[in-house]
Amino acid sequence: MECDILSLLSAVCEVLPNPKLVLPDDTSLDKLLDWLKELSQGDGQYITHCQPCLLEFLHTVTKSEAIDPTVFSFTLKLTGLLASKEDSFILLQEREVLLYMFDPDSWHKMDLWENVSVRGGWLQGMWNMLQHQQALDFFCSKGLMKLVLCLQHDESFFLASLTNQVLAHILNSIMLPVLSSHIASGVQSCPLSGEFPVKTDWASIKTEVMHHITKSLASEEQAVVISGLRLLAVTVAQCREPIKRMLWKHALEPLEVLVNLQEESLNLSIMAVLQASAKTLLFIKPECKVVALMDAMLYSRNTNESVQCAALILEVDNCPEDLKRKATNVILRPLLCVTASPLQPHLPDSCDSFLENQLSQRISCVPLLTQSLSSTTDLICKNSLDHIPIRLITSSVILLLKMCIGQHPSTFLKTATFSHLIGKICCKIQKYSLDVLRSITIYKESVDLIPEALTVLLLYLQSPDLHATVLKKSYQAILKWLGICSPSPAVWFTISQDLFPLLTKLVCDGRWEVRDSTLEFIMQLTATLKGNCKYHEAFNNSGMTSLLLTALSDVEGYVQASAVAALGETLTEKSLCPSQQEEAVTHLLTILTQGTESFPRRAVVKVFTSWLKSQLSFPALDGYLSSVLSLGSNDFDWEVKVQTLEIANMLMDNSLGCYESSQKQCIKHALYKLMDLGLFDLLLKCLFDCDRPVSQKACALLLKLKNVMRETCCADRNDLTLEISKCSWGEEMLQICDKKQCAELSSSVKTEDPDSTRKMSLFNILELLDLEDMQCILSLSSDHVINSPQSVMEDILFAAQQNENNVVDCY
Repeated sequence: MECDILSLLSAVCEVLPNPKLVLPDDTSLDKLLDWLKELSQGDGQYITHCQPCLLEFLHTVTKSEAIDPTVFSFTLKLTGLLASKEDSFILLQEREVLLYMFDPDSWHKMDLWENVSVRGGWLQGMWNMLQHQQALDFFCSKGLMKLVLCLQHDESFFLASLTNQVLAHILNSIMLPVLSSHIASGVQSCPLSGEFPVKTDWASIKTEVMHHITKSLASEEQAVVISGLRLLAVTVAQCREPIKRMLWKHALEPLEVLVNLQEESLNLSIMAVLQASAKTLLFIKPECKVVALMDAMLYSRNTNESVQCAALILEVDNCPEDLKRKATNVILRPLLCVTASPLQPHLPDSCDSFLENQLSQRISCVPLLTQSLSSTTDLICKNSLDHIPIRLITSSVILLLKMCIGQHPSTFLKTATFSHLIGKICCKIQKYSLDVLRSITIYKESVDLIPEALTVLLLYLQSPDLHATVLKKSYQAILKWLGICSPSPAVWFTISQDLFPLLTKLVCDGRWEVRDSTLEFIMQLTATLKGNCKYHEAFNNSGMTSLLLTALSDVEGYVQASAVAALGETLTEKSLCPSQQEEAVTHLLTILTQGTESFPRRAVVKVFTSWLKSQLSFPALDGYLSSVLSLGSNDFDWEVKVQTLEIANMLMDNSLGCYESSQKQCIKHALYKLMDLGLFDLLLKCLFDCDRPVSQKACALLLKLKNVMRETCCADRNDLTLEISKCSWGEEMLQICDKKQCAELSSSVKTEDPDSTRKMSLFNILELLDLEDMQCILSLSSDHVINSPQSVMEDILFAAQQNENNVVDCY
């Protein structure tokens, strides 16, 4: 370890015990501990360097009468980390540090245990330590299991979850083969002091945990029951055999009682246990009753909860077909019932009556339908509707969508349900229904239903005061349905006579969200039907191009950006006349020059990028590229600059990538053309940019250029020169040249004329820049300096040196 780092650590260890210390930020000690963890995973030599100051720090803490809880929590974690190595464990035990740290009675006078961070530090330190047998012996001999089990019911959810992980680790540790053989042979453990037992009673540890779980599951306090279920889920998932099997055997009876209790608030916690067990061998053993318990979770309870349980059951791998079919029926039943579908899956009579009752009440109808629809979408995406006709689901969803906008009266016996589906409250049902309608297009049977689907979707576009999110989902569904086949003449008629007139109105809607979604949809629709003559004929006849040009001046930046993207997609079609293309490009350059918001400018540069990718060519496009590169490089938004660099990348590929290394003259001509566009000035300017992503991309492109010039240019490569004194990046370059005493630059300067032009070949500039080293530095995260151990320790020491009345928060 470097001496200065070790010196800093020693200084930090001296100041940390001071109770008046104000730490620079909440994570400084966590960062310091992470660094020590990284050292401990090496060859162990860090102990030799760090141990003296760390031990002195721990010893000082044991003598303290007052200490900051955050520092004490760090101390507990550090103690456990050091004790995870057997030699350090012995040393800490001899100095009585372990007994002090892990026995809360030692520091009860300071009331530290009441602090949740201290309890968390104690638990994390214990987990850090329990990595070898001697640590386990210490844990058991001091009776610390009772304290861990007490924390399992802690009011802090994070702490209770951490306790579950620790308990699973303890159970696994006592069942390691080496320990099992050690116990079976009756060999005495190596005592660390006279108070250590000759033999640890491992069976009592297992019994204590199992008794704790069964007692928790049988508790009359719901919070305790849920806590026990969470522990059971973790241990079943993480423990090895035979612990897993023994746990399940003890927990099965109280678990069956809880399932039959039908307590709604316990359902999801019970399902978490069953899902965990389904990933083990317990699932395939009939005596473990996992499948039977899952089956019982489907019926005779709150229908919304049943649908949630059914969805969780279908996530289980290798779920039995009969159980899968039942779960699917439970999920679909509310949707088919509310739309009075003639083909409804059979459920027990008690479930049917309960379902009808819930659908007739507004407070339960909406959550039940949204849960059913959401789970149906998941079923569709997983292609898990083998025994259900796709037409049935599609027709039911279409009918439900019509009911939500009052277009179709319900034929369901309970007419009260129909009133629940109309109004603002039905917005959620509409969104989830549209998700189902969009996702169901993956089935080939959907092709026959295109007219019905488009009809209801167009009804939604006409619906007054439609929620903006519902409108957006309607657009997404239309795209999916138009994309599953080649549109028929009837569909083309619908697009030209019904869809485009609606879009022209919605582009001018008073709500910016509606205008934004509509423009985004136009862009996506154009991309979906790219190259289709009928579509572009309908598009041009609708007058949409002039509307897009008008939308470029929208007062809302998001809408401007969407208009730019839509216009850019439209311009890739050759059906537009050159004058329209010219007018559009002029508008885009105006936005890039005068736009005050970043989103439209980003969209403009992306449009030029997409044109280069599609090899779009129209009069004077090449003439605009120089202006785009110049404006983009001078933009104050880093994303605009990065996207401008992407244009530079494509220009380099198009110009230099098509020549073989033998075609040196062509390469030279291409380089001069790129220089005329201002591309090299752009790259070098962005290399010295203050935003790391910009510098990083520019560096990568300059490296690519450097390699091309090395491979293809020999004697002629010095012909290409740049006047660095006239460039914005010239000062940085001159400083580099001065440091490296560049002879070429010195010879080009007339010392008697301070205004003389300083020129330098592009290749020599690239050689001087050390681009490889720059790339390595730029690849580091932007916070690598402030998160370094040296920086963290310096911040702590700086805070310690400040007067109480003059503490400066450097963050």
